[in-house]
Amino acid sequence: MTLPFFIWRRMSIFFIKSILSIILFIFAVINMITMFEIFGREQRRFDVEVFKKAHRITGIFYILVFILVTFFCLRFILTTKTELSVRSAFHGVFALAILVLLAVKILYLRVYRQFYNEAKVFGIIISFLTIGAAGTSAGYYLLVSEFGTDKTYDKIIQYKEKIIQEKKDEVRKLPVRTDPESIGKGKNIFDAKCKFCHNAYNLETIVGPGLQGILKNTVLPVSKRPAIPENIIKQLRQPFGRMPSFEYLSEEEVEDLIAFLNTL
Repeated sequence: MTLPFFIWRRMSIFFIKSILSIILFIFAVINMITMFEIFGREQRRFDVEVFKKAHRITGIFYILVFILVTFFCLRFILTTKTELSVRSAFHGVFALAILVLLAVKILYLRVYRQFYNEAKVFGIIISFLTIGAAGTSAGYYLLVSEFGTDKTYDKIIQYKEKIIQEKKDEVRKLPVRTDPESIGKGKNIFDAKCKFCHNAYNLETIVGPGLQGILKNTVLPVSKRPAIPENIIKQLRQPFGRMPSFEYLSEEEVEDLIAFLNTL
């Protein structure tokens, strides 16, 4: 068991998803063939019940594999948050159409049985859409990666993910202003936006914690992040806890506000 698990761990997520897509394609072909054998022949050559059972079993496995492939795709989209390419967009349209048709087909078979004959047509359409979806994902990846042996494509995607993550984690390094004008502007901003919830001159809690010595302490009072200007910016833009966002403040206003906080 150790060797197969090791091989599985070494596989790229794209390669795994591609193999699953091929399996999905095979299930779709089996379902289409068994349906043709069940409903398309006047003279039965084989036991129809065997084909019905095979059709039902492969249908169940098709749905399970489809859910798994969809999970990998959505996870990738949510992780990278990148705009889809034309190929990926086509793949998404195919997958969404399959999902809708599957749901309608199941309703026709289980609930609205007067539409039973239309369900057969839906099955054929789902099979062809599966071919399109598998071709635009698994087919493309296996072609450009020489069936998973060339890791160049994986490295490109991983590099893009790394850059995106770095941009997400990146916080602009801010030199703290110390000139009286900036401090005065920062105090005005604090009085207008912050003093209703925070006391600037002691540690008394109003709605939020008191901010006395906020940049002289080790950590920020609520988030417990290091007490540095960059983390105050992060708190203003993406607040921790119940604090509202002040993302609408300009960079100039944020720098002035931090100049004031630095005097506390």
